[in-house]
Amino acid sequence: MKALIYARCSTSESRQDVEVQLKELRCYCRHHNWDYKEEAEYGSGYKGEQPRLNKRIDQIRKGHFDALIVYSMDRFSREHPRKVAELLNKIVYDYKCRFISLSDGIDSADDIKWHIMRHMMIYFSNIYSQRLSERVTSGIKRAKEKGTYKGGRPKKKDKVNMEEVKRIYEETKSMRKTAETYNQSRYKGNRISRMYVKRIINGEI
Repeated sequence: MKALIYARCSTSESRQDVEVQLKELRCYCRHHNWDYKEEAEYGSGYKGEQPRLNKRIDQIRKGHFDALIVYSMDRFSREHPRKVAELLNKIVYDYKCRFISLSDGIDSADDIKWHIMRHMMIYFSNIYSQRLSERVTSGIKRAKEKGTYKGGRPKKKDKVNMEEVKRIYEETKSMRKTAETYNQSRYKGNRISRMYVKRIINGEI
């Protein structure tokens, strides 16, 4: 069995880490003695900001993998249920690739769970994102009414995991390699440069 394990988080904030998902997915593959490759990225599942997943799905289409395993359906996608269902049907039926959502207990090899549970989890994942957006909008409105809303995007230093950058640098001893390694699973807005690594290491940030 050649499996692809996929993990996703919305942002690269320290409280969100794809490694938490990957550990569980690796254990699952090792338990079943499956060969596996792994992919991870940071991006919005609601907006479909998942370029790494899209590239891997093209590999699945070409027959490179026998199974796609994700930690949960909402880590796979939070897009409109119809769009997610269409993609899953392509993966399983057109590309002949088994799909497993670990924590949801969904497995395309199990007809009952596949035909019933997947539709529920796809729907819940999308609804969660819609309600989260509504809460954020409502929170901004209340902050504006109180005069405490500062607006704008978070500063870059608040989005970068400083400890991870320092850990990678300790291993590589190279600012360029540190930036390249750190950026591998980050979407464009959260990537850092070699000079930014230098500023972190020198304590300027």
